[in-house]
Amino acid sequence: MNKKFLMFGILGLFTMVIVSAAVMPYLFSRNTTVDTEQTLTGLGLETETVLCDAGESCLGEVIEISSAANRDRTISVETEEETGIDVSYVGVLNLTKKDSSWIPIGTQIELIYTIVGDTFEFSGVPEGYTLIYYKDEVVGLTERLANPQPAIIVTSGIGSLPNSDDSNIDDLADYCQNPDNYAHCKGAKLWVVPTEDIDEGVLDWVNMANYYYETDLIYYFNNGEGEITIPANSFIEFYPQYTISPMINDTETYELTTEVIALD
Repeated sequence: MNKKFLMFGILGLFTMVIVSAAVMPYLFSRNTTVDTEQTLTGLGLETETVLCDAGESCLGEVIEISSAANRDRTISVETEEETGIDVSYVGVLNLTKKDSSWIPIGTQIELIYTIVGDTFEFSGVPEGYTLIYYKDEVVGLTERLANPQPAIIVTSGIGSLPNSDDSNIDDLADYCQNPDNYAHCKGAKLWVVPTEDIDEGVLDWVNMANYYYETDLIYYFNNGEGEITIPANSFIEFYPQYTISPMINDTETYELTTEVIALD
């Protein structure tokens, strides 16, 4: 008697589940096709040959990473190094004198600077001049011409450029438009000015005709992981710089591989 009752109970429960499922309303179904597109593209990642003397530093071909995303993207850059060859990643910036209308005049100078690393290194500053970071911080963009800002002397420990409070990375900043027409719409300004014209961070604007001003805006990422942020709808370009030990074996050919990896 107990066994029959148990079997009936299970069958009855099973029947109720089937009936309950059968009355559930059918709503709809949808087939979805997802088209994807990579927003990061790279130029200059092909094979190259660099001829460099022992004890010298030489630049490879430019690498350009562009982003079509509406947000910042982060990449890492790594090179598998060989003994006796150090690799860093640098940018090249031309600076020029400008007239009172900010029109470039005269001969340009070339500044080579670190784009990513633990310390900011640079070369190309003439004797008697100092490299400064000119940050439009205090007054913002609209009042900057009437209110010159302090000169920040660039050292190896300056930190990431531009600073987070620099007005030149605000939404209103757009140096791609006239009269500047720069390749990068936002970023940091680097100037080279006579050392004698800097007095406790204040520039002597009487001699502004002797300054070398930026022809584009730059970025420097202060980290030891090789991580570079590509601004939204913009690009970053840099050069691998190979520094050769004076004691390297010059009878060998060295092969190095540079990898660019998207992190987000």
